[in-house]
Amino acid sequence: KTIKQEHPQLLGSSVFGYNEIHKEWSQFLPKLRGRKQKIPNVYIVVADVAKAFDSIDQDKLLEILKGIVENDRYFLREYTHVVCTKKCVRTFTDRISCEDHGNNNQIIRSKVAARVCSSPSIIIDQGRSQCVDKKTLHSLMAEHLLGNILRIGWRFYLQKVGICQGGSISSLLCSFYLAHLERSKILPHLEKARGLKSEPSCDPYRKKDLDRDDTSCIRNSAIINLHKKDVSLETDLWHRRDHTSGCTDDARHENSSSPSNMLLRLIDDFLFISTSKEQATTFFNRVYKGFGEYNCNMNNSKFGLNFDLGKAKHLPNRLYTGADGIQFLPWSGLLINCRTLEIQADYTRYLNIHIRFTITVQANDKAGSSLKAKLCDYMHPKCNAIFYDSNINSSTIVRLNAYQAFLLCAMKFHCYVCSIPHNTELNPSYLLEIIERSFRYMYKLVKNQIYIMKVHNTHPVLRLKREEMIWLGLSAYIWILKKKQARHKKLLKLLRCKLSDCGKMVVALSSLKYATEDSHSSVFQDIKF
Repeated sequence: KTIKQEHPQLLGSSVFGYNEIHKEWSQFLPKLRGRKQKIPNVYIVVADVAKAFDSIDQDKLLEILKGIVENDRYFLREYTHVVCTKKCVRTFTDRISCEDHGNNNQIIRSKVAARVCSSPSIIIDQGRSQCVDKKTLHSLMAEHLLGNILRIGWRFYLQKVGICQGGSISSLLCSFYLAHLERSKILPHLEKARGLKSEPSCDPYRKKDLDRDDTSCIRNSAIINLHKKDVSLETDLWHRRDHTSGCTDDARHENSSSPSNMLLRLIDDFLFISTSKEQATTFFNRVYKGFGEYNCNMNNSKFGLNFDLGKAKHLPNRLYTGADGIQFLPWSGLLINCRTLEIQADYTRYLNIHIRFTITVQANDKAGSSLKAKLCDYMHPKCNAIFYDSNINSSTIVRLNAYQAFLLCAMKFHCYVCSIPHNTELNPSYLLEIIERSFRYMYKLVKNQIYIMKVHNTHPVLRLKREEMIWLGLSAYIWILKKKQARHKKLLKLLRCKLSDCGKMVVALSSLKYATEDSHSSVFQDIKF
């Protein structure tokens, strides 16, 4: 984790969660729009690694990790993190890497603060530290990777290929592995597509890793985010010093991209955006071919392209077109607008499953209080700041994202109510109360997410008002529950009365009209609930 924080370039184009995607997106879009504030034509490629964790070459990964762990020794300082919430107080004990055995609490606190969450909390330095040398770390890594034993029935099996998917550091290990692949296999082809001339590599690992047509790769370059300029990587950050003796210590590279390109990877899901069709085609051709030395191939059923590529006609294309004619590419739970690069949540994943199979219902006499908590829980995944940042999405899409989040929540609400035992009847007025409470909670949660991103210097802008959020929520519940009028007749009447109290708002804001048009949420017509 320390290497991840201090040397993020070693992780290539990796992002970990929507907050990091948001940060990269908010940096990329202004450069792409330029002075005209208009998005040019972009070419997008989405690819997914087939069985990413199960196909990792253990020896190759161990070799990569040995090159990353460079220091002769590391000092680990123990701390306790106390998190205070309205419901409970939780404590976690962990360790942080520090420079030495010294008691510089300010440095330790700053490092821990960068790792922990933003909830009100207390960080306690336990005053205990441990020194771990490089040899011990290498031994522990080898044991972790090469000693995974599975028990099936009464037989034991030693895992020879791949790593355990549920491990606490498995996602990080997979990211290091694929970052090395990007650097040695994908980057050279993107450079060639831009017509760059580069020096032959002085790294012995690179020479044996490159294909015949990869030899034009810039020395010791590392693909990070293709839109960043002047991103440099010193030789000794990527490889061990004794493996780069033929290179000068200040050997650096020029980044392979202009502001019109971006490569992101969420664990094993690739996303490449470029204003050059040639470069996007080059990226597709390279990843489609696979990477034999890394035992890595793409899942041919999960490619997504927003442009015509003749040789890929036999492959399924995940391009999604709504009833309004707008084209999207799904990527890691997001829907990316192929024209404007605006971000929406991907609800197409619910098309092949009944909503009742996505919820759990507690069979007890506290159905009302359980439903109140569940409605708030349902809102959490769709409250990320990336959906409501006006620097990324227009006012219409911001409101559409809120409306669609409420549509899904209303579907889950119906399924939950239908699953409550028949001897328990909830008063419609009480149901209206907890529904309205979820609207207020949703708005508070969105504001909190926006604040978190501001703390991390992303500077999002929220132009959605609380009254608009409530109006969108009421409209969404009415649209869903009127399909089940026999069950919710009294509740629908109460919802319509509430909506009429703020009905003039829709006349004043065309963005609210846009958000509630059925054509923009056509996917919900086909979701079963």
